[in-house]
Amino acid sequence: MKKVVIVGLAKSGVAAARLLAERGDTVFITEIKDDPGTRSVLDLLIKDNVVGKDNIETGSHSQGFIERSDMMVVSPGVAMDSPPVKFARDKNIPVISELELAYSMCQVPVIAVTGTNGKTTVTTLIGQMLKKQGLDAIICGNIGNPFSGEIRRIKKGSIVVAEASSFQLEGIETFKPWISVILNISENHLDRHRDLEEYVSLKARIFANQDAGDTIFLNDKDRIIKSLVPRIKARIEFFNEYKGLSKKYNIRNENFLAAMSVASLAGVDEKVMIEVLSGFKGIEHRLEHVARVNGIDFINDSKATTVSSVEWALKSLDGRITLIMGGKYKGGDFSRLEGPINEKVNRVIAIGEASPRIKKDLSRLKNVFEEKDMESAVKNAFSNARQGEKILLSPGCSSFDMFENYEERGRVFKELCLSLRSNAGISSR
Repeated sequence: MKKVVIVGLAKSGVAAARLLAERGDTVFITEIKDDPGTRSVLDLLIKDNVVGKDNIETGSHSQGFIERSDMMVVSPGVAMDSPPVKFARDKNIPVISELELAYSMCQVPVIAVTGTNGKTTVTTLIGQMLKKQGLDAIICGNIGNPFSGEIRRIKKGSIVVAEASSFQLEGIETFKPWISVILNISENHLDRHRDLEEYVSLKARIFANQDAGDTIFLNDKDRIIKSLVPRIKARIEFFNEYKGLSKKYNIRNENFLAAMSVASLAGVDEKVMIEVLSGFKGIEHRLEHVARVNGIDFINDSKATTVSSVEWALKSLDGRITLIMGGKYKGGDFSRLEGPINEKVNRVIAIGEASPRIKKDLSRLKNVFEEKDMESAVKNAFSNARQGEKILLSPGCSSFDMFENYEERGRVFKELCLSLRSNAGISSR
């Protein structure tokens, strides 16, 4: 039995706490927030005998509290150079991520997906394909369903399909996927990582423990990813050309090809894969059609938190667009969007902390405007759009300046759109 301190009380922290308590460890929790929501979660954990009320610290991370533990588990939102982690390392207390904790208690094969864009879509598709084949797929990880929370559901014959972020991979030690995937890599999270080089090195940790008995699927069109090849010990496959699936089914979508490649290796029939793709409706907050109001379509792409994901969204949509961008800046050059904006966008509306940066990077354009919040942005967009056009929320930034997370940002956007629809007396498509 160990004394384990958990840093951060979001979904991953709560799941880790419950898993550790079930294992018989003594749980300590330190959380920088001290608000009604945090206290409500802690009250429930106390009630469920997950943690004792004397083993909780809120409002700060103190060295004395952390020194009482034998191990530290960090939530994805906690940086590895943050004070609590430094406290632990100064005392030689091992520090791992929630992903590593869950993997250490998992006895079945793991498929892990990472990349800058498309992780959630590919993770979801792989899981759906496996399930359609009749396999017991556990879809979890950075997708919003912590790996730690699924350990008790895993049984013999299960396959874990986990989305893995750079934050989670930063804290692994033994994590060793049976199959790993790196979809793409571009500038991201530079508000947390020192530079692009560090970000790439953390993504590369997904294959750090893989060997010749494992497989990694790579994007052979991504220059950064191809530069990693000499460091890989696992069997390498390129999902763009795997088994000729792209030509056979005339599929160019890289997310679809990545999912099909992994599913094929895992034993899924091609007919099953095509059935899943045919019925796939997408995921919430990723190019999600919300409503049509007065002939104007509203698209929620709140999950687009990078410049490259905004570029992908603009290339994926037809017709004229009003683009709502902004939030908390996390790196990247918005000027790379000039081409797609000139081609398709009537008006760019910038909000949040990144608004000045967006205007600066797009200073050569005359159609960039600023608004104070999401409500003002939606009203501005709607009042200036015409029938047949689209209003796209694709922020290219994280949400933490104005919202709890990208899900809340997307929900607020959808509520504003639906209120316009209600006022106009028009139903969604």
